[in-house]
Amino acid sequence: MRKIIGFFVFMVLSHAAFAQRWTMSAGAGATLYKGDLSDWHLIPHLSQLKTASTGVNFQLRYQPNQAIAYRAKLTFTGISGDGANFGLPSISYSTNSFSSPLIEFSGLVDYNLKDYQANRNVRNWTPFIYGGLGTLFVSPEGNIPSPKTYFTWAIPFGVGIKAQINNRLGLQWEFGTSKSLSNILDGQAAWGEQPQIFTLNKTDQYLQSSVSITYSLISVYCPRD
Repeated sequence: MRKIIGFFVFMVLSHAAFAQRWTMSAGAGATLYKGDLSDWHLIPHLSQLKTASTGVNFQLRYQPNQAIAYRAKLTFTGISGDGANFGLPSISYSTNSFSSPLIEFSGLVDYNLKDYQANRNVRNWTPFIYGGLGTLFVSPEGNIPSPKTYFTWAIPFGVGIKAQINNRLGLQWEFGTSKSLSNILDGQAAWGEQPQIFTLNKTDQYLQSSVSITYSLISVYCPRD
């Protein structure tokens, strides 16, 4: 009986070890604010790109299978904007400018477009898409009507590529945006709107791109057929 129980426990533990994977990572990149004090149609112009800020992020990822991964992500960065760089026909923001630290904590879901597994005999890389829910901390200051320190919700989403260098180390690049559920991320309400910490109308956002080094805590998967 003890042999049977021991065999059963062994099978359960083996399945748990083979069916999951934990990865932690650290990365750096750039962020670019897009909103009432810096807006564009398709791509930003040079003066707007000059307002980009550097940032760092730390992530913990759990991957239960080869297609889906869940991530907790903490980002430290900043945003800034100048009404003179608005880019669209408007004079209402031309004398306003701001800068703010920004901290984002988000929960994300990745969908891998290829099977992603830790196996040195497999060319292990995949593009992926991601989305989730986050909370932002900002404290805008400058020549703006509504300076305030507050938290607000955001919807982050984007695309990326990740590749495993070996059973432990990997690289990940991602590009996306965090769409805030607020119209005063910059301390400036949208034209004709009242300042609102939570709204779905004329909200602000920031673009982000980063490269991360990943370290796998568990690097074994169920073998494929």
